[in-house]
Amino acid sequence: MSTTKEQSVKRLFELINLDDLAAVEAQWAAFEEEVANLNDSEDDDETEVIWIIKDVIDWESGFFVDWKDTESFIASIDALVERVDISIDWGVEDTDDDDFLDSISVPDLMEAAYEQLRSQGYTLWNWATEGDCYGGWLAKSADDEEMLSLSEALGVEFRTGDMPF
Repeated sequence: MSTTKEQSVKRLFELINLDDLAAVEAQWAAFEEEVANLNDSEDDDETEVIWIIKDVIDWESGFFVDWKDTESFIASIDALVERVDISIDWGVEDTDDDDFLDSISVPDLMEAAYEQLRSQGYTLWNWATEGDCYGGWLAKSADDEEMLSLSEALGVEFRTGDMPF
C-alpha cells in the first residue's frame, strides 16, 4: 500500500473520531495489523482498503447496515451522535415500533439525520458499498472539503447523507 494511501486512511480516522486521539491510535493499530495479515496471507486477491476501514471502525466511529435494517441504522447513528452529545429526532416516540420501522427506509433516515446534524456543525457521510448495504460515518462539517479529497485519494466515492447511494 502506498504511503499516500496510508496517510489518507490515518487522516480519515482522525476526522471521524472527532479529536479522540486514543480512538485514532487504536483504529490505526488495528488497521496496520489487518494490512499486515493480508500481506502475510497466501490470498492473491487485493482487499480494498475501504473494507478494512469498515471492519476497524464499525459501530465505534462508523456504521454499516443492510439496506432494509432501519433498526440497526437508528441504533448505530444514535451511538455515533452520543459521542458529540447530540440526539436525533427520528420523528416518532418509539423507534423500536415495528410499524414505524417498516414504514421508513434507511435512505429516509439517513437524510433526516443528515439535516439535523448539519444544523449542529456535523456531516453524516456514506460511501459506495456497491452492494445492498449502507456504510458511513460522522465528521465535522468544517472538514467536508478534506473528506472529499480523502474520497479521491482512497478511490472510494463518499457522499453526504442527503445523497444516499
